[in-house]
Amino acid sequence: MKVQVRERKASSVTVADDAIVIRIERPDVQNSPTVASEVSGSRSDRAALLGFAARADCYQGLVLWHRYEALYSLLMAKQSELESDPSADAYTRLYDPLCQVAASYAVAAGVQHYTAERFVESAVACMERIPALGRMLRDGLINSASFRRAVEQTALVDDADILAFIDAEAAARLREVGGLSAARVETILGAIVAEHDPDAVTLTREEVRAAKRVQVNPLTDTASELIVTASAEDVAIAKDVLDAVIAGVCPNDPRTKGARRSDAAMARINGTDFVCECGREDCTARLAPADIASRCARIVLHVVVRKEVLEGTSQTAAHLDGHGPISATHIREMASRPDAVRRELNLDDVIAQASRPDSGYRPSAALDTAVRGLFGTCSWPGCARPAWKCDLDHVCEYDHADPSAGGVTCICNLNAKCRFHHGLKTHANGWVDDQIVDAAGVVWTEVTSPEGITVRQQALNMWLLPELGHLQCGHGSPTRREARHAGDEPERSLTRLQAKHRYRMQKRAANRRAREAIAHDAGAPPF
Repeated sequence: MKVQVRERKASSVTVADDAIVIRIERPDVQNSPTVASEVSGSRSDRAALLGFAARADCYQGLVLWHRYEALYSLLMAKQSELESDPSADAYTRLYDPLCQVAASYAVAAGVQHYTAERFVESAVACMERIPALGRMLRDGLINSASFRRAVEQTALVDDADILAFIDAEAAARLREVGGLSAARVETILGAIVAEHDPDAVTLTREEVRAAKRVQVNPLTDTASELIVTASAEDVAIAKDVLDAVIAGVCPNDPRTKGARRSDAAMARINGTDFVCECGREDCTARLAPADIASRCARIVLHVVVRKEVLEGTSQTAAHLDGHGPISATHIREMASRPDAVRRELNLDDVIAQASRPDSGYRPSAALDTAVRGLFGTCSWPGCARPAWKCDLDHVCEYDHADPSAGGVTCICNLNAKCRFHHGLKTHANGWVDDQIVDAAGVVWTEVTSPEGITVRQQALNMWLLPELGHLQCGHGSPTRREARHAGDEPERSLTRLQAKHRYRMQKRAANRRAREAIAHDAGAPPF
């Protein structure tokens, strides 16, 4: 394999069977005062630069796969050598093949033996234990960090048949969901392991229980860190409690959010007062015990689980908001807690709102829960903000002046967005998002950047709530609505916000027509 990097006037990436050739436009900024205007004026060039900067790490995965392949070949050769050598005594055999190959690798790479052994174990996982996920690493579909996390998540699966199924199922699901951030890879794989090998998850939970501890690590001569190991739900609640405490400081408090959390944790543990540090006489901080207790009383930890799991007839994993998949055994234990409140999601209420042509601006409680449960996190690619800490956004903007014109309040047009990405879509020029429900009932979201890069991904929890993609909407085709907005209606004076909404509708309609054309040419559905 050859890797060549050349400077050219056109940015491009070419992958051949035995070579990767990367051509990058790198103008001489010092000698060319017009570079900034030339680059800013070319959307395709900006898209090429952004695409390379964002996805060039896929080649690291290709190189890493070949490194794993090389070490695995050495390991197999060493194992065959020792097995066929009758002169090897018991002491020699004490240093097994993995140990000896790791020792050689440690010397050659200049790393410690422990690090070398972990690397050889990852090579075995890539080539032998989870080869389908290994091929995804090779193909650049997941990065090295995501693969290492996959190795850790499958380490306790010791049944070969179950492991082979998990490997194949995870690879198939990851190849089709799109938008593979590290958090999404971990969540999807965690759900599959929790469902198909609950014993491995239970063993992990038992290990965590046995390892519950409080650890102190000195950092500098003036600071140390305190590490508390506890259950996922207790840690999530503890973090929300700290956020409830620090919410009482005034806007002039000079500390970062992390520093405020640290001070609040120490105050709660030590039984001292948490105070605002603005130093102003007119401080409006609300830090009295009654105020803190009132905010803490509103803390709710949301878990989405199927009814049959609680009844003990299914092992499907549940989704813990802010954490990710948890096993069926774990959620049944949580449901038995005295402070747990169980509320069933009534799909009839969701269907009732979705079936109305004018469904109003605010979603019902059932629709709100369904949308947050379906997406699990912020729907923006790469963001892992928990869904219940996000806003609900009308993807196609709700038209308050003419509600029948578009922007319906329905499962097909609502998703969760954190406050930052909601504001980015609303106020920054050039961003376009869309939501599509395909013929198979899969809910997709896509985001197009100002440079023209489009990322499409499935709703994170389609595996948990597949019914939500099959609800029958009563408001017509989104494409037809957008086409009317795009120019079929009489011209009228538009505000700046209305003009921005119309631009997005036109872009969504154009993107959908492009997808349909590609699907028609390929002779297959677009997803």
